[in-house]
Amino acid sequence: MGLNCSISSSLCDILQPCQNNGTCNNTNQNSLGYICSCPLHFNGTYCQFDDRPCQPNTCVNNGICTEMSNTTFMCKCAIGWKGARCETKINYCANITCLNNGVCRALLSTYKCECLGQSYSGEYCEKSTNSLVVHQVLSKSFGYIVILALIIVAVFIMTLDILKYFFGIGLVRKNLKRKKKIKKSNPQLVIRVIHMS
Repeated sequence: MGLNCSISSSLCDILQPCQNNGTCNNTNQNSLGYICSCPLHFNGTYCQFDDRPCQPNTCVNNGICTEMSNTTFMCKCAIGWKGARCETKINYCANITCLNNGVCRALLSTYKCECLGQSYSGEYCEKSTNSLVVHQVLSKSFGYIVILALIIVAVFIMTLDILKYFFGIGLVRKNLKRKKKIKKSNPQLVIRVIHMS
């Protein structure tokens, strides 16, 4: 074909139907007039189907696909991802317990416990600051002092009861008798003033 017969009239040259580097062969054996010979891992009438284990989107989230055999692959996942196709984000806080109401925050390839307030620090918020330690010691000390004071008052009351009921010594009774004697010895005078007009 062509002015100088420089253009081929074969269907393979005119249509170039084979994809993915398939080789076109003219033939009279089918209705198309050609047949495509496909390279390894490609098939279909036009070599349009890709059977390679590693496709462009086999590994997601920037994972790198490596063919292990003609039918298997392995994805090397980017930092922070896991799974057969790198489809699952790694939760670095899944097995981490932050103490003292700390909150775990997942970072790019690790985690961090964020301690609430200024009272705690450390990798897991396990360290108390000096002011908190002093506050805790004072709180415990105050509690012990209150308990000790209550015990002393209870022992004092029990001692008074023992003295009164078992030994007949009543401190209150003596004071009442003394006050009655003072009242009897000093009779009170009542003065009434009457105004006459």
